Amino acid sequence: MKLRYIFHPAEILTAPFSVAALLSSFIVSGLAFALFFLQTSLDSGTDHVSTLLKGILFGTIGISIISIFIWLFAKISGSTVSIPAAISAINCSYGTTLIFVLVGLVLHFLLRWSTSVSCGITGVLAALGPMSGVIMIMTKYKKMPAIFIMTFAGLSVILFWGLLNNLI
Repeated sequence: MKLRYIFHPAEILTAPFSVAALLSSFIVSGLAFALFFLQTSLDSGTDHVSTLLKGILFGTIGISIISIFIWLFAKISGSTVSIPAAISAINCSYGTTLIFVLVGLVLHFLLRWSTSVSCGITGVLAALGPMSGVIMIMTKYKKMPAIFIMTFAGLSVILFWGLLNNLI
Protein backbone atom coordinates (compact mmCIF):
# COMPACT_ATOMS: atom_id res chain seq x y z
CA MET A 1 0.00 0.00 0.00
CA LYS A 2 1.19 3.47 -0.77
CA LEU A 3 1.51 5.87 2.16
CA ARG A 4 -0.48 8.52 0.29
CA TYR A 5 -3.59 6.32 0.54
CA ILE A 6 -3.68 7.10 4.26
CA PHE A 7 -3.94 10.80 3.43
CA HIS A 8 -6.02 10.39 0.26
CA PRO A 9 -8.05 7.17 0.66
CA ALA A 10 -10.34 8.01 -2.26
CA GLU A 11 -7.41 7.29 -4.61
CA ILE A 12 -7.82 3.61 -3.75
CA LEU A 13 -11.12 3.61 -5.62
CA THR A 14 -9.37 4.44 -8.89
CA ALA A 15 -6.25 2.28 -8.38
CA PRO A 16 -6.01 -1.27 -9.67
CA PHE A 17 -7.04 -3.81 -7.03
CA SER A 18 -4.22 -4.93 -4.79
CA VAL A 19 -4.42 -7.60 -2.11
CA ALA A 20 -1.50 -5.86 -0.37
CA ALA A 21 -3.45 -2.59 -0.23
CA LEU A 22 -6.47 -4.39 1.20
CA LEU A 23 -4.46 -6.20 3.87
CA SER A 24 -2.42 -3.14 4.85
CA SER A 25 -5.60 -1.09 5.15
CA PHE A 26 -6.59 -3.44 7.99
CA ILE A 27 -3.37 -2.44 9.76
CA VAL A 28 -4.34 1.23 9.55
CA SER A 29 -7.85 0.84 10.97
CA GLY A 30 -6.88 -1.95 13.37
CA LEU A 31 -4.02 0.02 14.87
CA ALA A 32 -6.05 3.24 14.99
CA PHE A 33 -8.86 1.63 16.96
CA ALA A 34 -6.53 -0.47 19.13
CA LEU A 35 -4.82 2.72 20.28
CA PHE A 36 -8.12 4.60 20.57
CA PHE A 37 -9.56 1.88 22.80
CA LEU A 38 -6.29 1.85 24.76
CA GLN A 39 -6.72 5.58 25.38
CA THR A 40 -10.14 4.86 26.85
CA SER A 41 -8.64 2.16 29.03
CA LEU A 42 -5.84 4.42 30.23
CA ASP A 43 -8.33 7.17 31.09
CA SER A 44 -10.79 4.90 32.89
CA GLY A 45 -8.35 2.46 34.51
CA THR A 46 -9.92 -0.64 32.98
CA ASP A 47 -8.02 -3.71 31.79
CA HIS A 48 -5.65 -2.60 29.04
CA VAL A 49 -5.13 -5.96 27.33
CA SER A 50 -8.79 -6.83 26.79
CA THR A 51 -9.56 -3.26 25.74
CA LEU A 52 -6.67 -3.33 23.28
CA LEU A 53 -7.95 -6.62 21.82
CA LYS A 54 -11.46 -5.17 21.50
CA GLY A 55 -9.96 -2.23 19.62
CA ILE A 56 -8.07 -4.48 17.22
CA LEU A 57 -11.19 -6.56 16.53
CA PHE A 58 -13.39 -3.51 16.10
CA GLY A 59 -10.82 -1.75 13.89
CA THR A 60 -10.53 -4.74 11.58
CA ILE A 61 -13.73 -6.78 11.66
CA GLY A 62 -16.13 -4.10 12.93
CA ILE A 63 -15.02 -1.41 10.51
CA SER A 64 -15.11 -3.95 7.67
CA ILE A 65 -18.71 -4.82 8.51
CA ILE A 66 -19.61 -1.12 8.61
CA SER A 67 -17.75 -0.75 5.28
CA ILE A 68 -19.87 -3.50 3.75
CA PHE A 69 -23.03 -1.63 4.78
CA ILE A 70 -21.60 1.59 3.35
CA TRP A 71 -20.85 -0.29 0.11
CA LEU A 72 -24.41 -1.70 0.03
CA PHE A 73 -25.97 1.74 0.57
CA ALA A 74 -23.71 3.21 -2.13
CA LYS A 75 -24.57 0.30 -4.45
CA ILE A 76 -28.25 1.18 -4.08
CA SER A 77 -27.44 4.70 -5.26
CA GLY A 78 -25.61 3.38 -8.34
CA SER A 79 -22.04 2.72 -7.20
CA THR A 80 -19.83 0.51 -9.33
CA VAL A 81 -16.99 0.37 -6.80
CA SER A 82 -15.86 -3.12 -5.83
CA ILE A 83 -16.31 -4.25 -2.25
CA PRO A 84 -12.54 -4.77 -1.62
CA ALA A 85 -11.81 -1.24 -2.87
CA ALA A 86 -14.57 0.18 -0.65
CA ILE A 87 -13.27 -1.67 2.42
CA SER A 88 -9.69 -0.55 1.71
CA ALA A 89 -10.64 3.08 1.20
CA ILE A 90 -12.84 3.25 4.29
CA ASN A 91 -10.22 1.49 6.43
CA CYS A 92 -7.56 3.94 5.23
CA SER A 93 -9.86 6.85 6.10
CA TYR A 94 -8.96 6.08 9.70
CA GLY A 95 -5.36 7.17 9.06
CA THR A 96 -6.36 10.54 10.54
CA THR A 97 -7.65 8.73 13.63
CA LEU A 98 -4.30 6.99 13.93
CA ILE A 99 -2.47 10.32 13.90
CA PHE A 100 -4.82 11.83 16.50
CA VAL A 101 -4.54 8.87 18.88
CA LEU A 102 -0.75 8.81 18.61
CA VAL A 103 -0.68 12.48 19.59
CA GLY A 104 -3.14 11.70 22.39
CA LEU A 105 -0.98 8.90 23.76
CA VAL A 106 2.07 11.17 23.76
CA LEU A 107 0.07 13.81 25.66
CA HIS A 108 -1.22 11.17 28.05
CA PHE A 109 2.21 9.83 28.94
CA LEU A 110 4.06 13.17 28.95
CA LEU A 111 1.47 15.40 30.61
CA ARG A 112 -0.82 12.80 32.27
CA TRP A 113 -3.84 14.13 30.38
CA SER A 114 -7.01 12.13 29.75
CA THR A 115 -7.14 12.08 25.97
CA SER A 116 -9.74 9.52 24.85
CA VAL A 117 -12.31 12.23 24.20
CA SER A 118 -10.07 15.14 23.20
CA CYS A 119 -7.90 13.14 20.81
CA GLY A 120 -9.68 9.80 20.36
CA ILE A 121 -13.21 10.89 19.49
CA THR A 122 -11.83 13.92 17.67
CA GLY A 123 -9.71 11.56 15.58
CA VAL A 124 -12.68 9.36 14.78
CA LEU A 125 -14.68 12.41 13.72
CA ALA A 126 -11.72 13.71 11.69
CA ALA A 127 -11.79 10.44 9.73
CA LEU A 128 -15.21 11.44 8.43
CA GLY A 129 -13.50 14.08 6.27
CA PRO A 130 -11.49 11.67 4.11
CA MET A 131 -14.33 9.18 4.28
CA SER A 132 -16.74 11.76 2.86
CA GLY A 133 -14.54 11.98 -0.24
CA VAL A 134 -14.65 8.19 -0.56
CA ILE A 135 -18.42 8.11 -0.12
CA MET A 136 -19.00 10.99 -2.55
CA ILE A 137 -17.13 9.05 -5.24
CA MET A 138 -18.96 5.84 -4.36
CA THR A 139 -22.36 7.58 -4.63
CA LYS A 140 -21.33 9.38 -7.83
CA TYR A 141 -21.59 12.74 -6.03
CA LYS A 142 -25.23 12.30 -5.05
CA LYS A 143 -25.54 14.44 -1.93
CA MET A 144 -28.55 12.91 -0.19
CA PRO A 145 -27.30 9.31 -0.26
CA ALA A 146 -23.84 10.53 0.77
CA ILE A 147 -25.25 12.44 3.76
CA PHE A 148 -27.25 9.40 4.85
CA ILE A 149 -24.23 7.10 4.51
CA MET A 150 -21.91 9.51 6.35
CA THR A 151 -24.40 9.83 9.20
CA PHE A 152 -24.70 6.05 9.39
CA ALA A 153 -20.90 5.65 9.41
CA GLY A 154 -20.30 8.24 12.14
CA LEU A 155 -23.11 7.05 14.38
CA SER A 156 -22.16 3.39 13.99
CA VAL A 157 -18.55 3.90 15.01
CA ILE A 158 -19.30 6.10 18.03
CA LEU A 159 -22.18 3.88 19.17
CA PHE A 160 -20.14 0.67 18.97
CA TRP A 161 -17.15 2.32 20.67
CA GLY A 162 -19.41 3.31 23.55
CA LEU A 163 -21.00 -0.14 23.74
CA LEU A 164 -17.71 -2.02 23.60
CA ASN A 165 -16.20 0.17 26.31
CA ASN A 166 -19.29 -0.03 28.56
CA LEU A 167 -19.84 3.71 28.25
CA ILE A 168 -23.48 3.32 27.15
